[in-house]
Amino acid sequence: MFIETLARRGYRFIAPVNGSSASGVIEATPAPRRSQSFFLTHRIATAMFSLVVIAALVWTMWRLRARPTEVVERKLTASLSENSVSSAAVSPDGKYLAYGDNVGIYLKLIRAGETHSVPLPANFSAQVEDWFPDGSHLLVTREELPRKPSLWSISIFGGSPRLLANDGSGGSLSPDGSHIAFRGGDSGREEWVMRSDGTDQIKVAADKSSFVGQPAWSPDGNRIAYVRMDFAYHTQQSSVEINEWRNARAETLFSDNRLGPALYWLPNGRLIYTFGDEENRQGASLWTISPQQSGKVRESSKRITRGIGWISQVTGSDDGKLLTFLRENTVVSVYIAALAPDGTHLLANRRLTLDENQNDPFAWTPDSKAVLFSSNRNGTPQIFKQAIDQPLAENLMTSAEQLLQPRVTPDGSEILYISTSKSADLKTPFSIFAIPIAGGTPRLVLKDFRIWNVQCAPLPSMICLYSITKGDTSETARFDVRTGKSIGPPQIDPSCSWSLSPDGLQRAIVPDNPKNGTIRLRSTLTGETHELAVKGWNELGSITWSVDGKSLLATWHHASESALLNVTLDGKVSVLLRSSSPEILGAMQSPDGRSLVIAESSTTSNVWQIENFR
Repeated sequence: MFIETLARRGYRFIAPVNGSSASGVIEATPAPRRSQSFFLTHRIATAMFSLVVIAALVWTMWRLRARPTEVVERKLTASLSENSVSSAAVSPDGKYLAYGDNVGIYLKLIRAGETHSVPLPANFSAQVEDWFPDGSHLLVTREELPRKPSLWSISIFGGSPRLLANDGSGGSLSPDGSHIAFRGGDSGREEWVMRSDGTDQIKVAADKSSFVGQPAWSPDGNRIAYVRMDFAYHTQQSSVEINEWRNARAETLFSDNRLGPALYWLPNGRLIYTFGDEENRQGASLWTISPQQSGKVRESSKRITRGIGWISQVTGSDDGKLLTFLRENTVVSVYIAALAPDGTHLLANRRLTLDENQNDPFAWTPDSKAVLFSSNRNGTPQIFKQAIDQPLAENLMTSAEQLLQPRVTPDGSEILYISTSKSADLKTPFSIFAIPIAGGTPRLVLKDFRIWNVQCAPLPSMICLYSITKGDTSETARFDVRTGKSIGPPQIDPSCSWSLSPDGLQRAIVPDNPKNGTIRLRSTLTGETHELAVKGWNELGSITWSVDGKSLLATWHHASESALLNVTLDGKVSVLLRSSSPEILGAMQSPDGRSLVIAESSTTSNVWQIENFR
């Protein structure tokens, strides 16, 4: 060895290296002793570095948490308007979607996309409402007779359906599966709760002047929530009610006229609801809010998705991580049809409005060359005129308000229309205006509440009528088209649709809830009424008179089918048009009697899934 180690001092050479003389001893310089200040400085630097690293990690985690989670939407069905999805519900485990259309009920494995039919008995058509907790049975609504729905339990593996409740629809299972809440009564004006086997049915809410939506259960099963709605023409008043169903005690959570009918209560206590879009009347969005046990709102609402199409029937998985909902898009189009001279069949039928808006025709111009209709193509309903040989329409009136239902005055010089604010509620008066048929400055004719219909007979008659809604009745009054003053007392009818005869002496009336195929003919002067039976056609809809006053144009609807009928005053029926899609809404004959303007509605409805919404 040629090097010696000296304790705590360093090293020294003790032998020659590379021939150096042994006498030349070279001693290494001792290593300097480190002071305490050096170690203190080192520790402080390490601590500071650690703090910086920790702060960076905390800041990164905060940024990641603060960054909004991207909501994931996915379209689960892609049905066309000829066979749109009418109902749907996701399974408790979130793996399956049960949905129904005009043909049957289906089961879809959501991740894999595999779809199978649910075996059903012959002639058993139904709408999917909810799943039972066992994941093998569905709660469905069947409408065996017109407007007489009933609730049933069916197995996804087949077998005989089991009746749970007559006169019930829109059912929803409680979180523990022990009870079912559902709509009942006349046209869904009541909320009921029963055991899941159909026993112990109790009514928990009722109001003859309004309607209720499908109920949603609170996570603890002690309360149900639903939307209560009262309608007038293009106006509604809506609120969310929370009901302690065992005590039948309801409180209003909040009110908003944009509310849709669908609700869903998440396991974390937040309530999902729908809003119509103020900017686009064909759009809708989903929102959440946190109701407290007291019925008050704990925090502000939050929007989770928005899109084009009306939203209905929101359902969710048991863990609250997945929602499904129906999104519906409706297009109302105007068609022009050539009518055979005998009025019993159509010679041709072509589309006039070539767009995807809601175009509602209400009148012809006196020369039979153009059609008057209201359309939301610019966002808010406005009045348009389109010649039957032209591809584009002329906007007759621009306004920030909703302009609806254009009709021609008796002398044909002016167009009457209903005007109401976009934000109108049931306490906001409606107005009837008149504008020159060639365009110009409108004049106010009259104001009233809940106006939903206005019509005039052509010369030589001078009779003009308008109707307002009062509860479940309709009041129809005669008025002077020049002064707006009422003439005589109003006629009161059940909720209905009606048309004024060409001579102004009769109204043809179809009740909104007809028990059989009848049309009521009521004198506008005396109020006397007699009934016209339409045998074999039990579900009549809209109605108008032929220009000669000898027959009526009535629509008929059953399930997914619709038809346009010519009904003579002795009850003979000719089918002018029949369709499963689009749906026939109504028709009017031109003043020269040669043509019909027909309104047809095409609806596409499909199921969407949404995740990462919380």
